[in-house]
Amino acid sequence: MLSVHRRRADGFHDLTSLVAPLEFADELELRVNGLEADTLACDGAVVPLDDSNLVLQAAQVFREASGRRECFDFRLRKRIPVGAGLGGGSSDAVAALKGMDALLDTCMSREKLRILASKLGSDCSFFVDAVPAVMRGRGELLEPLADRAAERLSGQSVVLFRPAFGIDTGWAYSRLATHQGLFEHEALAEARLQTFYAGGSEGDLLHNVFEELVGRKFLAIPCLLEKLRAQGHQCMMSGSGSTCYALVQDDEAADAIRKICHSSWGRGIFWIKTLLSE
Repeated sequence: MLSVHRRRADGFHDLTSLVAPLEFADELELRVNGLEADTLACDGAVVPLDDSNLVLQAAQVFREASGRRECFDFRLRKRIPVGAGLGGGSSDAVAALKGMDALLDTCMSREKLRILASKLGSDCSFFVDAVPAVMRGRGELLEPLADRAAERLSGQSVVLFRPAFGIDTGWAYSRLATHQGLFEHEALAEARLQTFYAGGSEGDLLHNVFEELVGRKFLAIPCLLEKLRAQGHQCMMSGSGSTCYALVQDDEAADAIRKICHSSWGRGIFWIKTLLSE
């Protein structure tokens, strides 16, 4: 669930979101390089390798907070698509923070890591512990789900599918300024959560304010989701897009979704079956 309530004076947005980690990730290797600058290499994906990359920003934030001077070589194996709405860049940045802390034995507390992560991006704090949680504020306020609710999500099979284009998160949020009717009151988001806590299905949670907004420009997304819903599949766009996902119970359902995705978006799309982390 991703519900946005208002734009704040600081330019960020207040939101309520339920998020959960996936058994699907990039890989990041790092080592101290003995130089006076960090380096970043990436296999097989078009990602920025300059200071706009959150991994390199994480290294600078780490040095400022720890008082250490070491620089690092980073090597990123990118599996999560860029501009996907899956938090790939944010999770890479937090992996860098945790890796540098472990490598140099600086023994930062989880709270300290969350504070540093929040400086890199609104959703970065989530990836320090990466457990099912409700995000509030601009995304930095986290409330882990109670064990019973988390257990209902853990191990859930999902399929992820992304068209041949990404969506810039900044663009998506900026568009809310001219579509303020898509903002919704916190009470509506809390009602969805309470329905789920009381025994409602995962489908009762599914809501994303950006689905309509993004769909007005990128018609392929709502057209596909409407087809899937007409077949009884529980699906939604992830984050600000462009990746979408569907909850599935078996391989037969996953195969049915894949066929619809391929017929709608073509066979060259990104598609993967994975799990919500246990």
